[in-house]
Order: sequence, then C-alpha cells, then structure tokens
Amino acid sequence: MMARAPDQSLPKQAGCWSDLKGAYRLLSNGRVEPTEIGSAHRGQVWRESMKHPVVLCVQDDTDMQAVKVVGRRHIQHTTLAVLPGGGVLGVLDQRWFARPTPGSDETRAQRMARWRESCVWSDAAEALGKAEGGPGGCRLIHVSDRASDDLNFMGTCGRQGHGFVIRARHDRRVDDAQDKLWSRMDHAPALGTLTVQVGEQRAGGRITRRGREARVTVRAASVTLDPPWNHPAPGTAAASRTVQAIYLRETDPPKDTDPIDWMLLTSEPAEHFDDARRLIGYYQQRWVIEEWHRAIKEGCRLKQSQLDDADGLQRLAAILSIIAVRMLQLRDLADSQISGDTAEDPQALQRTTDRTWITLVAALADTPPEQLTPKQFWRTLALRGGWPGRKRDPRPGWKVLWRGWHDLTQMVRGVELIQKHPYPKGCG
Repeated sequence: MMARAPDQSLPKQAGCWSDLKGAYRLLSNGRVEPTEIGSAHRGQVWRESMKHPVVLCVQDDTDMQAVKVVGRRHIQHTTLAVLPGGGVLGVLDQRWFARPTPGSDETRAQRMARWRESCVWSDAAEALGKAEGGPGGCRLIHVSDRASDDLNFMGTCGRQGHGFVIRARHDRRVDDAQDKLWSRMDHAPALGTLTVQVGEQRAGGRITRRGREARVTVRAASVTLDPPWNHPAPGTAAASRTVQAIYLRETDPPKDTDPIDWMLLTSEPAEHFDDARRLIGYYQQRWVIEEWHRAIKEGCRLKQSQLDDADGLQRLAAILSIIAVRMLQLRDLADSQISGDTAEDPQALQRTTDRTWITLVAALADTPPEQLTPKQFWRTLALRGGWPGRKRDPRPGWKVLWRGWHDLTQMVRGVELIQKHPYPKGCG
C-alpha cells in the first residue's frame, strides 16, 4: 500500500477507512518492536551478501525531526549493505536512540562509564558480528563519516573480524606523541593524484555544498594512534591502535570553495596507489546513505508524518526504510555506471517490475513493452515528474521521480479498477 504511493499521507495511501484503521493499529501496537519489522528483509540482505567477497557496511544516523519526546529528538542509526562498485543490497542493522542528557555535575569518568552517542557505531558493528546466519565468506568493511572516529569503534571492528574505512575527525597524537596526525601525513610521500567525485551536501533541505569533481594528491602511511591523554579508563578503551592513514588534499580548488581535505583511517593495507584508490572508492560509497536518507525523509515524506508517538514513528520508519531501499535499487538498475549492461536489458526490468507498470510506461515512452529497458523506465518516470531531460542535465532527483511515480500510480489504479469493474456489455 505504501510502496504504491510512497510520497502520499497514510489516509491517501490506504484509500479506505478499514485499511487506514488497520495501519494505525499496527503503528500504535506496543507489542510490535520496530526492529522486528525489518527482520525478514535483513535476512534476505544477509543471504544476498554471502554471494559477494566484499560488502560495505555504510553507517550513518539522521535526526527524526517529526517527533520530540520530553524535549529530546530521536535519532535513527542505520547500516546499509552496499557493494564496492555501487548498488544497495538493503538494511543490515537499524536502531533508534535519544541523545543522553548529561548531569550538571557529571565527571568525565562517569560519562565514559555510561552509554554515549558515540557508542552507537560500536553497537551496530557488534550486532552484525553476532547476527545469526551472517555472511561466512564475505568480508564486511564498515564505512562511515567523521562522527565515527572513535578508538572503541575501531577496536570493535577488529574483534568482530570486520574492516573499516572511516574519515578522521580528531588531529590525534601519533607514534608515541612524536607528531600529530595531519602534520605526520603532510610529510608522507605522495602516491599520485586522483580525481574524486564530491557528493552534494544538504542541511535542513538547503544545499550547503554542490557536488563536483576534485583533483587531489594522495598520500598514505602506517600510523599508530595514541589514546587520549586524559582518558580515565585504562585498558582496551584507551589502547593505541595502528592503522593505515590515507590523506587526500586538493591543491587547486575552485574560487570561493573550500579545498577537499580528507583524512581516512582504515584497517586495510594501503601501501600502494592502487590500494589507496580502491579504499577511497569504498569511502565514496558513503554518499549512498545520504541518498537513502533523502529517499525516506523527502521521497517517503517521513518528516511530514502526523504521528505524535516516538514508537509509532519508528515503526513507520522501519517500513519506509525498506521502501526507500527498493526505490534506490530500481534507480540503480537504470544507472549504467552501477548496473552495466543491465540498464539496457528489458528482461531485468521485467524481473523486478509489475507488468501493468511496464505496459503503461512503455506507452508513454512510445516503446513496445517487451523492449522497455530500466533506463527508459526511469527516464520516462522522471520526464513525467517534470525533469527536463536535456543532454547535460544531472541525474533526476527524488522530487521529480516521486511526482512521476505518483502520476503513474494513479494510472495503474485506474487500469486495475477498469479490470475489476469492466464496462457492461451492451451499454452504449
């Protein structure tokens, strides 16, 4: 019901009072754990992951702005399974939390002894390590942004047998306080230069950084990260850790643009340029979860939900999370850079899309249904939603795709009604 019109409100998605009442009962049912809603989906993602030698576990969180409980916003933390060359397999782990409020007299030792927001990265990695039926021969590599720069997280990945590629946030002391991280990497030998694609950044629906290409110098070296000097708890939490650092610095950025300055920390070997380039490619797949967040919050309109209960919103988010994965997978199917020849394969579309939808889109595209490709399907959908479709236009965004999807949903609904209630014979 929701997948047919993901950008509409629950009353419009349901269509009738009985279905809407059932949806509200499900979303308000305290016996339904939000994490259990996606259990079948996660099992399917595990099975699919086992077919690949490497799967990237892309972690990130997002503020669920629609609901406040006791003045605190609830955060959704998700781990997506993404292939190194692009393409989303699905949700591997999902959890929700409220930011803890520290006491006015709380000491650092007390804060370190309780659960902190930074622990969520380790919690997700540990959950994947314990997951039943996890991918035995598949190498899981966690990919995450600066918020995950935590020695505990790196240690958890190591204990679970997982790898990691994370972006550094802290200019840590390295090599027994002989230097600082950025200073150390400034003097590391350059392996070469590389052109990287910088993703678009948004904050509150406003574009804060345009997507572009950047030419960067790549440096790599092995470094030992020293523990914080004032860490109150000796042991594993405060242990130093040897990692590979990959430093990307843009030397000639466009005017009035901040240069790219990425410091990546990884458990994987990065001695040669090809190794560094491969790991940089892994990190660039992190943008996929940003697209997924936009799909669930803007495309599926989670931000506009009128549910006034945090648990109910989490149940709704769990359902919409799978729908957003499905939309990303369909869009990837039409992308030649991700799907290769599949984007031009009509049979690939027929295996994943309902026959009625193919027939209607083929009519709009003036193409025989059996010849309609995934690429043509999404292009026609975007054009229907208002995408200009000019030669140099960027890939269609979610808003035009949702508008096109909504239009096609109405057409499909009309066809289904006609098939269910055909025009009486003999009526003039």
